[in-house]
Amino acid sequence: MDNKIREVAMTSEAKLEEGKLMERKKKIALELSDLVIYCRPVPFDEEKIGTERACFRDMSSFPETKAEKYVNKIKGKKFLQYNRLQLSRIYPRGQRLDSSNYDPLPMWLCGSQLVALNFQTPDKPMQMNQALFMLNGRSGYVLQPPIMRDDTFDPFDRNTVRGIEEVTLVIEVLGSRHLPKHGRGIVCPLIEIEVCGAEYDSVKQKTDSAADNGLNPTWPRKAFQFSVCNSAFAFLRFVVYEIDMFNDQNFLAQATFPIHSLKTGYRSVPLKNSYNEDLELAALLVHMDIIRGRNENGEILGPFLAVASAPTLASGHVGQERLGGIEPGVFKFHQHVASAPVTCPGHGLQGEGGLL
Repeated sequence: MDNKIREVAMTSEAKLEEGKLMERKKKIALELSDLVIYCRPVPFDEEKIGTERACFRDMSSFPETKAEKYVNKIKGKKFLQYNRLQLSRIYPRGQRLDSSNYDPLPMWLCGSQLVALNFQTPDKPMQMNQALFMLNGRSGYVLQPPIMRDDTFDPFDRNTVRGIEEVTLVIEVLGSRHLPKHGRGIVCPLIEIEVCGAEYDSVKQKTDSAADNGLNPTWPRKAFQFSVCNSAFAFLRFVVYEIDMFNDQNFLAQATFPIHSLKTGYRSVPLKNSYNEDLELAALLVHMDIIRGRNENGEILGPFLAVASAPTLASGHVGQERLGGIEPGVFKFHQHVASAPVTCPGHGLQGEGGLL
């Protein structure tokens, strides 16, 4: 008995000395290392998925090139099964010397919890990332929709989307104001409206360009219709482009929102630059109808400022001949409302540019 006690004591002392030696070599505090008990990094083993050998504590990291082998029509459902139990972290490949980003949507659709991007790059993937995480009070965490825990759901097959209402968006772009300039010339803007989501939902449409007017351009009333099957991971994105003398498109501004945060009516859409920073006074005036398959309890935000109930502030007819009979007070109100602070429903914060 004494020998066993002595042996255990010697083993414990040896492990402690080994830990201290590792601390000196790697400069890691042993007390801090002992706190890391919730996850352990392990190499990804596809054969463990769905078996008893799969452990919820195991977390694997994937460069985007490796992740792309799983986030596709062939293996996407199996990778989603892996992410129901374990954590995955995906990061840009090292060959992206320009710090560009990959599309995070396929990774989100397959349940990856940690999708790392190059935050220093102001591009579409980063703008979608910021739009997604403005939900849940901008806490940095967003709960995955219940459908992702359904064994029959395939993120690349629209026929397996159940329990999520199908959404039809009907959008009219009526006007804009105080658009930034690309250079010294006069802006000839056009608006691109895009739904970013699963492959079967992604589509974009454009308005005509407004000739030589970046201050308060207007567009004839024209309805753009979008049908969205999987609205849980879909975004509505407005992009303002300038058409130059060579007929090339130059980026001016953008606004990106999760589909299920939208509301109906006349809306003033605050515009942002490529870094998702507010552009002072710049905004779009749109009218939006949303036809939902069925009501569903979920987080509903108001990303745009409502202007439908605005009182008539003036009797002017700015752009009314092009806006097809829209009340002049609504358009006039749009010229003032986007720069006003608003209260963020449900969060009690001052909205940044009227986003919430």
